[in-house]
Amino acid sequence: MQELIDNTVQKLIKIIDSKPNSLKVARQFILEELDAAKGGTLFVIDRIQRFYINESEYRGAMDNSWYDVDGHDGPQQFLLSVCVFIAQKSNMETMAAVRITVVEYVLKHYNLGRYYLNSEVRIAIKPLALFDLVVEEKKLHSNFKYLLSDEYEPVRTVLNRWASGFEDRDNKFNREFQETFNSSFWELYLFQCFKDLDMRFDFSQASPDFTLETACGNLLNIEAVTSNHAQDSTPEWCSADVEVLDNTEFLSFSCVRLLNAISYKSKKYFSTYVQHDHVRENPFVIAVAPYEQPMFFIQNNEAIIRVLYAQGVDKENDFVEVVVSKAIKNKKTPLELGLFTNDKYKHISAIIFSTTATLGKVITQTSLKRDIRSSWYHPEKGLVMELRDNAMHFETHLDGLQVHHNPFAEKKLPLEEFDNYEITHYFYDPETKTIDVQQKPYTLISRNVWG
Repeated sequence: MQELIDNTVQKLIKIIDSKPNSLKVARQFILEELDAAKGGTLFVIDRIQRFYINESEYRGAMDNSWYDVDGHDGPQQFLLSVCVFIAQKSNMETMAAVRITVVEYVLKHYNLGRYYLNSEVRIAIKPLALFDLVVEEKKLHSNFKYLLSDEYEPVRTVLNRWASGFEDRDNKFNREFQETFNSSFWELYLFQCFKDLDMRFDFSQASPDFTLETACGNLLNIEAVTSNHAQDSTPEWCSADVEVLDNTEFLSFSCVRLLNAISYKSKKYFSTYVQHDHVRENPFVIAVAPYEQPMFFIQNNEAIIRVLYAQGVDKENDFVEVVVSKAIKNKKTPLELGLFTNDKYKHISAIIFSTTATLGKVITQTSLKRDIRSSWYHPEKGLVMELRDNAMHFETHLDGLQVHHNPFAEKKLPLEEFDNYEITHYFYDPETKTIDVQQKPYTLISRNVWG
């Protein structure tokens, strides 16, 4: 059967590539297949959920076809003839399983859906030179030095692609990337996110970090910030040398550092950003990533949910939901949590957050030989765990990205601006004090790189 699948895929690709605008034909072919299969077997529906294509994109696709897709020499008719053959030789269930497998192979070949990787390289007026040393060696950040070995040339290539088109408005990005690393790395990750979302950049604005014109014609302002280790605490790059704090202390420290980062940018909104017309009249979003302690990435969404909604789970009591209204700073000073439970931060439209925007994200976009341990969300199956070779592990650049919408925001962030399948949205209801988490099946929760 595998030989039949491989031969069918090869023939389909040959047919599609013979058509004008073959990528458009391939996408339409896939959408029509998903439209036809959406009411199929449990196996088929489960496979569709792994494609990372919203149902709104493929519902009704069969009514929007054209000859290159559905004509007698098009991919649809060829696949239909193969399916009829399989149904006659076997049964309808086998035919359906083979059909959706063929479609996934075509999806992968054309780098669509879950297999999307934006390989575009843009040219900036003054391109970044991330790895041309401008900092003396003793001042180089540990993470930066880690990337200088010959083995990590593929990682440097990916980071240069992320950085392509980035305009260094204040002529200090290269130095900061080499000296402090994490905040610059987070900006590069976000820059590639916004390119993947087909947003256009207005580098003429001095601040905030990103002024974006979206594909829907809206203007967004996004300020990037990271939560970093305190002066007297262990940096995140010492993961192999220290013990991780117990869960209570670990999350409390994460919350304190996230609060510090968000509060700093909130204050700067009033002292600096709001003075600009383009900020005052449009949504303002803070994008924050945690790099505050060893093993920071295991917090997933626990700390940010405490910080924004004052909620958590009791892991020692069957994971029941609990109110977490305070975080303790320096083991003595209580700090109030729940920034989005009142209108104090109504100037912030949303918080963008991720714990998967790490060097692991870069490695998954290379061919480096590594083992990838990952966990994926599923509403019925719970946490789906996988351990795969990097060559067989697939996640998009946007995978793991969270958008937390402020219910009290004066200027709401339009949902359609971050409507990709793999992006998780959080909505808080102040009256019921409940969080509506809109996360799709088989989207990334966590990922570790081994080897």
